[in-house]
Amino acid sequence: MRHLSEKNLHTQDTLLDFCIIYSNLTKTMKRIASLCAFFAVIPFFSNATVWTVSNNIDRPAQFTTVQQAIDAASPNDTILITGGTYDGGTSVKPLVYYGEAIEGSQFPVTTINNFTLGRFNSSLSSSGSRCYGIVFSNVTLNSGFGGASAGQQTLSDMIFERCIISNYSNQTGGNVGDDISNVTFRNCLFPGGTFYFTYFPWNPGIIENITITNCVIQGTSFYSNIYGQLYDFNGNILFRNNVFINRPTQTFYAIQEAVLENNIFYAAEPTGLSVSTFNNNITYLCNSNTIPYGDNLGSGNIVNADPLFINYPQLGGPHSWSYDYGLQAGSPADATGTNGTDIGLTGGNAPVNNLPKYAKIPGVTSLSIPVSSVPVGGTLQINIEAESRD
Repeated sequence: MRHLSEKNLHTQDTLLDFCIIYSNLTKTMKRIASLCAFFAVIPFFSNATVWTVSNNIDRPAQFTTVQQAIDAASPNDTILITGGTYDGGTSVKPLVYYGEAIEGSQFPVTTINNFTLGRFNSSLSSSGSRCYGIVFSNVTLNSGFGGASAGQQTLSDMIFERCIISNYSNQTGGNVGDDISNVTFRNCLFPGGTFYFTYFPWNPGIIENITITNCVIQGTSFYSNIYGQLYDFNGNILFRNNVFINRPTQTFYAIQEAVLENNIFYAAEPTGLSVSTFNNNITYLCNSNTIPYGDNLGSGNIVNADPLFINYPQLGGPHSWSYDYGLQAGSPADATGTNGTDIGLTGGNAPVNNLPKYAKIPGVTSLSIPVSSVPVGGTLQINIEAESRD
């Protein structure tokens, strides 16, 4: 007979705890039949191994650091990371990362510092990785690896969703033909800091299809590279349905041929672009409200008009989770975007009134093990209550 210590989970705990309990119990129990229901509820975990990370001694997991989990994982595995602050890590495998939350009022926040997605050799890289519900102090995409020839140093197909990203940089290998492509930021918060689309001014490689959509961008500055040299993106940088706020100086530096559609610039300067396209954007309370300006092009823009957010300070200000970026009746942003969508967060492919605070993963609100012992070969009963988190 195996003895178990009962653990009761409360509203601040999440599905991560259940995965951790599962991981720990399977070391001593030969059969836990009730877990079949768990994998039926979240089928997106069913085709890969799930690894757990926690640096909280009261919430034990398989690993205490993100790097340990990355090293143990196989391509396309999933890593669940409980709330806490982690030193970061480097991955050269395609993995899926779930944090617990990016705002701490209901669930603890998962923060990762200095996180790098890279390439190991010509056949293995972190291309295809996904990150959900994590606060990143710094993210780097680095396609370089030793012994590479031109054109081998590539990364592609990354998604950051419902994350906070303070600083970001793309680093190609520095050779002609090197490429970073198809990177999407969706429903993210950029809380201020820098976003470098390219890093090396010499042979910076190719940057393709970088999309920032339905995000709140607060005071962040976007650069072509750290030396400020002009870089032509040929329409491969797309800002769509974002809300730019609280940026009294220019937002863009040394960037040519970007595309901006359905964005709201509220007390945030849209300046610093050249030969770029502005379609169906709104400016309000900017020092330079007029768009397009200079040699930029575009149409359908609404200049110096209050978008009439449901709840946001009239004179602007930094992001708050209490704000509602939905549109009041009569808003000039209502259905005036490209293809008849709203301008701002409530339009486009990932519409929201405010940014979600956690990933699309169920949260356990109650979990109990009603018995203290189970015979060998017996069945362990686990009682779970959970809520969906859309």
